[in-house]
Formats: sequence, structure tokens, C-alpha cells
Amino acid sequence: MKKPPVVSFVAHSGTGKTTLLEQLIPILKARGYRVGAIKHDAHRFEIDHPGKDSHRLTVAGADSMLICSGEKLALVRQHQQAPTVEELLAICGVDLDIILTEGFKQSSLPKIELHRAALGRELICRGTNHDPALLAVASDVPLVLDVPLLDLNNPAEIAAFIEEYAMQNSLVTELAKKQEGKQPLTSVKQAFSTVLEHGVQAGVCCLPLLDALGRVLAEDQIAQFDIPSCDYSAMDGYGFCHDDVGQGALRAEGFLPAGQAGQETVAPGTAIRIMTGAPIPPGCDTVVPLENLQVLDGLLQFIKPFSVGDNIRRAGEDLQQGQRAVTAGTVLRFQEITLLSAMNLSTVPVYAPLRVAILATGDELLEPGSERRPGMVINSNSNALAAQVREAGAEPLLMGIAEDQPEITRERLRACLSADLVLVTGGASAGDHDYVKPALLELGGSMLFDGVNIKPGKPFGMGLLQGKPVFSLPGNPVAAMVIFELFVRPMLLKGGGRQQVFRPSVQAVLTEPARNKGARPHFVGAVLNSSSDGWEVSITGSQSSGRISSLTLASGLALLAPESSYQPGDAVTVLVLDTTVGMQAVSPWD
Repeated sequence: MKKPPVVSFVAHSGTGKTTLLEQLIPILKARGYRVGAIKHDAHRFEIDHPGKDSHRLTVAGADSMLICSGEKLALVRQHQQAPTVEELLAICGVDLDIILTEGFKQSSLPKIELHRAALGRELICRGTNHDPALLAVASDVPLVLDVPLLDLNNPAEIAAFIEEYAMQNSLVTELAKKQEGKQPLTSVKQAFSTVLEHGVQAGVCCLPLLDALGRVLAEDQIAQFDIPSCDYSAMDGYGFCHDDVGQGALRAEGFLPAGQAGQETVAPGTAIRIMTGAPIPPGCDTVVPLENLQVLDGLLQFIKPFSVGDNIRRAGEDLQQGQRAVTAGTVLRFQEITLLSAMNLSTVPVYAPLRVAILATGDELLEPGSERRPGMVINSNSNALAAQVREAGAEPLLMGIAEDQPEITRERLRACLSADLVLVTGGASAGDHDYVKPALLELGGSMLFDGVNIKPGKPFGMGLLQGKPVFSLPGNPVAAMVIFELFVRPMLLKGGGRQQVFRPSVQAVLTEPARNKGARPHFVGAVLNSSSDGWEVSITGSQSSGRISSLTLASGLALLAPESSYQPGDAVTVLVLDTTVGMQAVSPWD
């Protein structure tokens, strides 16, 4: 079922959002539109009346209470976390022609901003921040803008604008615009911002320490006791009171192994034989290792000088009780596993892997291992994306190949919704058999952007279906892999709890000429090499988006600016893909 168009009215408090909506709704209703309204309230509110049966049921603890009469119904639902905009739109209903919302200025909803000069406030969407979802501004004074300017005091004019937008937003119009090539491309920056804004958050699970290696810690880990828990000997040797040394030779008495608490006080003028890791007993403040002394006739003779407190590990010198040992968001390495083990932990809370459905589309595709047939192409995209998903710490779900038929595409896309997000390859262009985006819209989804100003990967689009991100990737393997690296991978890492989500980049000097004739930034396969003067980079030959070897040979992606030529010695930015870059075959100690 087709989702109704949405327009969100945003403004500073006191501008008159509700008053304007009160005027707009009757105008649109008079023109035959079924209108829905959603208001965002940043505060607690109560719409029910104390003493009424419905209020009593809610107070009694009902998580959801619906009251219905012959004319209308109302739903009161308790929640721990505010619903997403998509969830609210679904609750509002799909049997509408237009939905008007008030607020939601941080969302990606199409917006009309209201501006009243007397308030003396800058625009929300065209001030410090630039919101690409802004449709128009309704103001009571003239403004110079890059979007239409409407009269704030003319509701009929604003209603006409909304009506025109609603008609232009229909599925038929949207597809026609794309086929005619009139749909503007989204900038790389805008697309990336939208992807991160609509990212999903992974859940939390507890794993045994060894299984948690490489996973992201979900909660701060606090030391419950000092480490070490008491003063320990750092060496095999003799322990004694340093002040006794000047009173005559110390007599060797007693033995304290590791693992045994020293309860008896070391008597004045004596020294106890103590092993590494043994607790320092009372009366002892110094340990001299065996190799720095001799014992003759039961008396200690020191070979080397020493100081008070030598060779004693103090309680809490590693961690003190109550100290934060490992911070949430840390990728657990062997170093953290060691520390957590010393904290007497056997399990830790980590982020569970996000589940990513991967669907390939196209009548021409065969799965790897199939019998080859003329005119058919092996589906390499699904395994490539699955490997990239797994490398990003998520769980790939291979959903097979969808034939180029609208009904099949819709049903296979619907089946992908068991995952946290969806990657679809192929069917992203404007060809006669490209059904992915129409299927998304017909299922009630929405497109956030459709086409990006980038090479390779111009057809890349992103939508939402039942609140879940759906990425429409090009069918060409190189384009699909590059788009994943630049956009999807950072979102997966962020959703999985990571703080640092971008691959490293370096400035490298070209060893050969390079050129980007086109008007879009071009990310090309590149080989990085370290030299005495820094990084050098060369291009991996032909950069056709179907030439897989251009990435197989690459250790990074070099960015070539639009309509630019480069000579040997010119510097370019290179995104490092290969984790082996910088590793050496020769030991640095040789």
C-alpha cells in the first residue's frame, strides 16, 4: 500500500505552528484530502481524564489502552523509548492522502520551516545547520533563500504548496522524473549524513571472555577490588625491614611461597625467604633478589646496593577498586582480555552482531558453483558483500537471487525484513527491469535519497521499510563494494558500538599520471607502497565498475577530484583498505 506524503512543520517556540495547522487542515479537507496530523511533544503529557474508566485502566498498568466509540478511537500506549518517526507514521495510518507533523526538526522528514521576524531567531534549517530535507520557508518578512519563500500569513498559499508537493511525490511522478533524468544527485556528504542518521543500534549479549575477543564492549567495566589486592613480592629473594640493615647482619628465617598469605610478622633482625607473587608479610618493606645476595652460616651478605621498598608491587598499582578499567566502546584485544581476566571476570557484555540481509536481483544471475550458461553471469556480489559485512563485525544473511519480476522482488524484499538492515544489489538504475525502488515504495517504504554524485556507484539509493534501512546498491561488483566501504561499513561499525568507524587515510604521491574526466569524484583502486619519503601510490589499471581485479590488486582507494589531471609527484588522498599495509616481511630487530 502506498505511503502518504508527509510534511513536517518546524519552527522556534512561539512562531505559531499549531495555529497554522489549525488553518491548513480545513483548507485541505475542503479540497477532498484525508489529512493526518502528528505532534511531537518534548514534555510529559496527559490526554486522558482522571476518574474515567480508560484512565483507571492506564493507571492500573495497562501497557496499551485503546478506547473506541462509533465515531472515533484513541490509543494510549506506554513505552520506554520514544518511537521512531516511521513507527509514528505507521500508527497514524496509510489510508490518508497527506500527513502533517509538528516538530521533528532533527528528522529527515520533508519540512516547511516557519519564521517570524519578531522572535529574532535564525532559521533552524538554513542557519548554522543546512537541512537538505527543507522544502520551503513560510515567513512574515522577505528572505533570500535557496528554497521557495511562502507567506506565513497566507494559509491558502501554503496549502496550495503542500497540495502540489503531494501530487509531485506520487509514485508515478517519482519514477517518471527518474526515467527522464531530472532527479538531482545527492552529494556524498549529504548521503553519508543521512546514512549515519538512520543507522540501527545493535543489542547487547554476554559472552565468555575468549569469545569476546574482537567484539565491542557494551558497558564500562569497573574494578571491584585492588589489583594487586595487596603488596606482593616482585622477585624471588629475601624480605626484611630496611631499618634493620644498619643494626647488624640479618638472619635468614622462614619461607613464604606464592599463594600463601603471610600472617606472621617478620621479626626484627631477620629476613624471610619469599617467592615471586607471595604477599608481603608484616614487618617487611624491602625485597632483595637472590642474585644480589649470599647466605653464609644463615646470615645475609648483600652483593649490590638496594633501597627501601625495592622489588615490591604495591596494592592497587595496576587498578584500584572503583577505577574504570575498560571503557564501553572498546574493541577487545588480547590486552583487554588479560586485564578483564585479572579482574576475576569470566563473561563480559558486548554488542551483538547486526544481522544484514543480502539480496541479489537479476534474471541473468547464477549462484557460484552453478553450471555456466551462455548469457548468464555469476553472482559475485552476494559473497563479496557478505565478506565485507562479516569483516565489519556483523552477520550476513544470504537471501539468494530475486528474478526480475515486480511480484517476486516485493516478496523477496519483504522476506529480508527479519534482518536489521537490507542490502539489495542490481535493480537500482532506471532500466525497464529495475524493480527494487518501486517495490520498496509499494510496500509502504520511502526513499531517503536516490542517486549519489559519486563514481563508481551513481545509482546508489537508501530507503526505509518498516523503520529498517534498505540500501539499493549497483549491480556492478566494484561499484557495490566501493559503496559499501564508503557508506554502509561506517554505519555498521557505529551501530555495533564502535567509536572509531572510518578506515585510515593517508596522503600519497602518485608514481604515474592520472585523470578524472568526469564531473563526479572518482574513487579508484590503488596500490600503496612505503618509501623513505613517505607513501607512494599507483593506479590498478582500468577502473571499469565491472572489473573486479581493479580492487583485487588494490590496497586502497585513491580519490580523484572531478575534472582533474594529475602528474607523477602529485599528492592524493588514499583510503587504506588492506590491513597488511605497513607490515614487513623482515624482522625490525635484524
